[in-house]
Amino acid sequence: MIANAEKNALFLCMQCGTCSASCVSKSSFNLRKLVFESFLKDKELRYQDLWDCTTCYNCQSRCPRGIPLTDLIVSSRKEYIEEGFIPSEIRDYLDSIQKFRNPFDQPKYKRIEWASDLDLKILNGEAEFEWLWFVGCFSHDTRAQEVAKKTAKIFNEIGLNFAVLGNKEGCCGNDALALGEEGLFELLKEENESIFEEYGVKKLVTPSPHCYNTFKNYYEVETFFTLEIIYRAIENDMLEFKYDVEARVTYHDPCYLGRYNGIYDIPREVLKSIYNINLVEMRRIKENSFCCGGGSANFMREGSRANVSRAREAVQTDADILAVSCPICLNMLEDGVKSIDADIRVMDIVEIVHLAMFGE
Repeated sequence: MIANAEKNALFLCMQCGTCSASCVSKSSFNLRKLVFESFLKDKELRYQDLWDCTTCYNCQSRCPRGIPLTDLIVSSRKEYIEEGFIPSEIRDYLDSIQKFRNPFDQPKYKRIEWASDLDLKILNGEAEFEWLWFVGCFSHDTRAQEVAKKTAKIFNEIGLNFAVLGNKEGCCGNDALALGEEGLFELLKEENESIFEEYGVKKLVTPSPHCYNTFKNYYEVETFFTLEIIYRAIENDMLEFKYDVEARVTYHDPCYLGRYNGIYDIPREVLKSIYNINLVEMRRIKENSFCCGGGSANFMREGSRANVSRAREAVQTDADILAVSCPICLNMLEDGVKSIDADIRVMDIVEIVHLAMFGE
């Protein structure tokens, strides 16, 4: 179901199949067929398939005719939601964001529990700060909490003047927008902007490429990714590596950091600055990176085995560590590595930096 105005862009399609060949969800989602059938029998399309798309942007970036395929999929989702057609698991996912401001059905009072043993500055109208650290919804995820604790230690070590919203932190709205629930996104955006204005937030740093994409491109707040702050500290000699990390490391580019926002080099430069790391590349990298399969709520759904395919690519490099820079990628690729029982460790780059700084 695609609006008439958007169908005009599809007339450029020459059915070359590049989009389908590039699709991480091609085992369950036939993008080429969707484009073809959009002209013939909208109502008979299996609307559930639309949500198998991870919004990885690979089809759109590779289309030789420049057709905005990912944008069209999101627009189609919006139309289906408006008419009440939505898979039950996607409805539950959005309901959780609506009720709890996170997709994990966790009450907001638990948002900052992971940091109970940390001395974090929480915004209360009186705290002086330069940076808001927006941790994101994955602060409810145990694995991401480990990364967050090490991030806080690094920020303190380099003297970053930051504060957190604590239990007042909500959802950035990235997934609501990608899933087609534009009304919910606008509500979340309004709430966040109101909080930012109340506390005078001018600069924001976040560990999630999904949050980064949303704040950078849809909000009026200066937004940085965690590794941008760390890289700046390395360049300005504010961060000291005291320990060698003797390892062969390969890096996975997250879709929302790479294809959406063009950040490819900084994660690699951070890794290369650490003593004795040998950076090796997988076959598909940077703008051609293969999605982990978890975007657009697919990390909580039964779908393709993209994470297994990507794990196998990492293993082929003979790397000791598969480095990531996204909490969704961290979870998906750890599961992928476990599925094939591979002898490779999945680590966030922040964890590798922490290891080089503190030896743990």
